[in-house]
Amino acid sequence: MAQDATRLSQEQSALREALNRLAEALSRPLLPPPRMSADVYEPPGGTTYVVEIPAPGLRSDEIKITVSGDMLTVEFQPHSTTPDDGRTYLVQELSRQPMARVFTFPTAIDPHHIQARLEGGMLRITVPKADGIPSHVIRVEEA
Repeated sequence: MAQDATRLSQEQSALREALNRLAEALSRPLLPPPRMSADVYEPPGGTTYVVEIPAPGLRSDEIKITVSGDMLTVEFQPHSTTPDDGRTYLVQELSRQPMARVFTFPTAIDPHHIQARLEGGMLRITVPKADGIPSHVIRVEEA
């Protein structure tokens, strides 16, 4: 009889701990994984595209850019997830996780003349259109 009571108490304790862990997990906000945000635009003149991506705290050797066809792939590959300088973070919101994003363009691009510059935590990639052909608007006629 005493063994049954002890076993029942242990099972109740284990169930209570499991419910506490579940409640704790459900109380945390469900956030999406980090996403690389960017601005992509065509500057005046229309012979290039510009991709601007915030890259705070990253160095140029932590960024990989590849191009294939009309697609540009940008990858962030941070070397270390935690700076080894003795900091104790109260809040740490800057992502130090690897992430990647693929950008496609509406016209052919010139992969041999793409330029990338990292300055002040902003990655700016200039992507020339193939043959430097500016975009143009096609007028639609009414029948």
